[in-house]
Amino acid sequence: MSSTNSIIEPLFRQFLNQVMNSQPKIDPELIVRIMLFELNLKRYVGPDIPHVNLYVYYKEGTDLHKKQEEGRDKYPIEVTQSRWGDGVIFSGLMGIKHVETIIQDPDIVRATGSAKPTHN
Repeated sequence: MSSTNSIIEPLFRQFLNQVMNSQPKIDPELIVRIMLFELNLKRYVGPDIPHVNLYVYYKEGTDLHKKQEEGRDKYPIEVTQSRWGDGVIFSGLMGIKHVETIIQDPDIVRATGSAKPTHN
């Protein structure tokens, strides 16, 4: 069966477009991964949210050290400046609501990263 005959592909593309439109600053694949882990982790003993490394890029000229300190004050997760000095990394147990809260900073241009389950 070729992908052109897929029933679910257009639905998935529509869903992905809605995700991108609702949170244009966040990598849509990261959103989907986090949400899938959140759904699946509820079936296991332990944290029901995944471990996320959220790589945040800010507007040109933003004081990244200041953003790092603000992040440490606001959130109970690890907040470090990237080794290349081009962004700040928020790392810890986070659900999609946490990511959406972090991304509300108007100085943020975009965010990407990785998510992994923590139950194993």
